[in-house]
Amino acid sequence: MAANSHTTARKTTATRPTRTPRELAPDVREPDDDISAAEAQELEATGRHITVELCGEPVRAVPNGAWPVSAQRRLREGDLDGFMAAVLHEDDYDLYVELDPTLDEFNQFVEDVSDLSGEPQGKSRRPGGSSRRTRRR
Repeated sequence: MAANSHTTARKTTATRPTRTPRELAPDVREPDDDISAAEAQELEATGRHITVELCGEPVRAVPNGAWPVSAQRRLREGDLDGFMAAVLHEDDYDLYVELDPTLDEFNQFVEDVSDLSGEPQGKSRRPGGSSRRTRRR
């Protein structure tokens, strides 16, 4: 009898320790660095912060492709403070609280992070349907 997934023993793997967004993005870029979208994508691949403006002040944020799922969940639930705590550099969170941005300024921040990251935030388009119709019998 040949071995298959039902007859072979499962291998167990050690669980990985969970990492916080700050551990995933330890390196920080200085606010005066000007970067292109391509450079931002490269930074995202290495897990570093990008600099974007919030209410006219430079803040460091994790590129949107590296946002943890928990941060996106907070955003969907309307917990903006929790979301910003997860995606901003820990040294910039107090500045965010001090600035107390309006909803328009917050939305602009999210758009700017998306633009610099090179990825739009939001739903992906579904694949197009077949151009060929299926014949009914």
